[in-house]
Amino acid sequence: MTRSEDVSAEESPRPRRRATAWAGALGALLLLLVAALTVLDQVPPAPAPADAPAGEFSADRAHAHIERFAARPHPLGTGEHDRTREYLVAELAGLGLEPEVHEAWGVPPAALGEIGGLAPVGRVRNIVAVIEGTDPTGRVLLAAHYDSVPAGPGANDDGAGVAAILEVARALTGDGAPPRNDVVLLLTDGEEVGLLGAEAYTADHPDLAADGVVLNHEARGSGGTVIMFRATPGAAPLIRTFAAAAPYPVADSTTAAVFEFLPNDTDFTAFRATGLTAMDFAYAGGSAHYHSVLDSPEHVDRRSLQQMGANTLALTRVLAAEDLAGYTADGGDLVYFNLPPDTLLYFPAEWALPLAVVSLLFTVGALVFARVRRETTVPRLLAGSGAVLLLLALAGVLGALYWWALVALRPGFADLLTGTPYEPLWPQAAAVVLTAGLVALWYLVLRRVGAYALALGALLVLALLGTAGVLASPGLAPVLVPVPFAALGALAALAVRDPDSPWRRVLWTAGLVPTAVWVLAAAWIAFDTGLEPGLYTALPLAALGLVLAVPLVAAPRVRWLRAAAVPALAVAASAALVAAGTAANPGGAAQPLPTALAYTLDADTGEAFWTVPQDREDPHTPDAWAAGFVSGEAVDNPAPEPSRPVALVGAAEAAALDPPELEVLFDESADGERTLRLALASPRGAEGIVLAVDDADGRVSAISVEGREVAPVPTPDGVVGVHVHAPPAGTPVGVEVRFAAGGGPLAVRLADVDRSPSALADLPGYTPPPPDRYLSYSRLTVTTAHEL
Repeated sequence: MTRSEDVSAEESPRPRRRATAWAGALGALLLLLVAALTVLDQVPPAPAPADAPAGEFSADRAHAHIERFAARPHPLGTGEHDRTREYLVAELAGLGLEPEVHEAWGVPPAALGEIGGLAPVGRVRNIVAVIEGTDPTGRVLLAAHYDSVPAGPGANDDGAGVAAILEVARALTGDGAPPRNDVVLLLTDGEEVGLLGAEAYTADHPDLAADGVVLNHEARGSGGTVIMFRATPGAAPLIRTFAAAAPYPVADSTTAAVFEFLPNDTDFTAFRATGLTAMDFAYAGGSAHYHSVLDSPEHVDRRSLQQMGANTLALTRVLAAEDLAGYTADGGDLVYFNLPPDTLLYFPAEWALPLAVVSLLFTVGALVFARVRRETTVPRLLAGSGAVLLLLALAGVLGALYWWALVALRPGFADLLTGTPYEPLWPQAAAVVLTAGLVALWYLVLRRVGAYALALGALLVLALLGTAGVLASPGLAPVLVPVPFAALGALAALAVRDPDSPWRRVLWTAGLVPTAVWVLAAAWIAFDTGLEPGLYTALPLAALGLVLAVPLVAAPRVRWLRAAAVPALAVAASAALVAAGTAANPGGAAQPLPTALAYTLDADTGEAFWTVPQDREDPHTPDAWAAGFVSGEAVDNPAPEPSRPVALVGAAEAAALDPPELEVLFDESADGERTLRLALASPRGAEGIVLAVDDADGRVSAISVEGREVAPVPTPDGVVGVHVHAPPAGTPVGVEVRFAAGGGPLAVRLADVDRSPSALADLPGYTPPPPDRYLSYSRLTVTTAHEL
């Protein structure tokens, strides 16, 4: 038994024990308050009204644009998409600018990597306007995409970014004097189908400046904090300027480092691939609205819009006046993170490894000092570290079980795209409270190991995990920032010889204040990624932060029944919060769930099918409405869609739809390679044309559309091809296929495709989904087969 645990209650006067207990309780409350204030510090500002001064950004003025152009879905290749473009061009022209519609063929940026199956290609129409500078040293490029997904109006994604740029342009053109540098307003097209507009701009636009600085705007929800979540390598000068100029700067290099390993892309990917210096801004709260029918103007949080626009306006004004040569050269990398109030801190990435060394040294020093003071033993420290690792694993398991329970209560939660209910606050709070109960139960079982051994074990785990992260990427260094402070706090606290002194807990609290900022607050902020994925990050983080605070509330002697009340109360409180969360998420027309349905007409046989596409590895049961169209087990998808090769199928009445057309313009073999040049057309004017090639033997070496080549990568089923979005009306699309000769004819399937849910409306036998469902996936496809 350690010295501090051997101290009996009689050896310390009762008033002093009470003072110590109060000091610990108040310290714990202080840490929770600091964490709460850190979260609140990142809440976006109040929106500026429409009558705000002309030189300021007004979210209300920007929102008026969203109401006009993002009230209905406007995906690439639709009439509504054309109307949206006309509106935006007119607004820019009304500011005295000369907007250009940059029309070109776009393909996925090489930085996206290899795309198997159907590579997206499209005829895109970017909108480009320039506020000309007086003595340009480069260009400040403000970018957002104006196309939406077929399922929703895109008021947030990316209507908010587009509207923010329009309002910024209004403020800049009203400044009275032109800027020094050119400011390019770039509203890209085709982002939702493969970043096609941004790629076409960087590949084709004659005026693209290699020394440009790009500020890209995005959204993955309906509100929340606007974070600069990644920057191109070498962008240290740009990040410093953002920290100094933006009124509400929020950024984290941890997020940027994590994104290097995630398959999430925005137009930023295309800009980065060409060597432009760029930053990516987005908000992600309220993600149930993402890519949904409710991504509408009334669900845009004007506070988030205000933060996005005010930051962009302030940063653009600074960049437009400076010599951009210092921003476009490699200026090194930074580690950056936020500290209340509204402060973005940073240091050179080269400091990350020394920070890791210092963190480990301070942590080992605290461990050694605790042993020297006989507050714990080496076996207890090892046991404490192992117990903390076990707790982190248990927190992850708790997250999985918690999500399973939520889905059991509200099965519709599993259908939502980001695993987040429409009203996520109560379920999030329940998860955190449940984690606190898990930590209390864990401590109750392991209390004989000792509070200090467990807390110092948690500190060692944090230091080791942070060091491993820094070795993988210096951008993960913010994880280590609280470690030296916590270690110093532990050293100072343990230097107080009397284990019952209130000063021990005061000093321990002081050392954990940074932990409240960068661990406990980060746990809550992690839920912005989505409730389900956030559980696996937030709960282990919360558990780790709570264990570090265990010495503040631990007592030398604990009665089992009294201590067991803490996890029991946590379970009861979380149950009440879950009940409140399910009541706040009743579903229905106000909170509709996604569904899927497709119609395929085989023009060769005259047969038609209703289908609900399935993932072969993860088939799912369709909702009652979709199930009414199909029956039986999953079979081969009658539509050429390699990403969803199987589907539930039901018979449908054949509609009178003209099939797509294919004409061979050129067929020649040379040096063992055969080249086919084809002309593809959709007489019915579909939104897209698909050419799918059976390439099970790997014969196809290249496919190009109107001179833009894509690298064919066969799917596991041996299919390659292209999905041509927005083909020009009345003009065939030229496609060239090169493949090994001598293997017999090439089997292809040609289809024209409409992705908009409205395309199903006039089909025989179709009934729209009930009010509590919306079509997030919809296809009308007419197919023909050819041997070439």
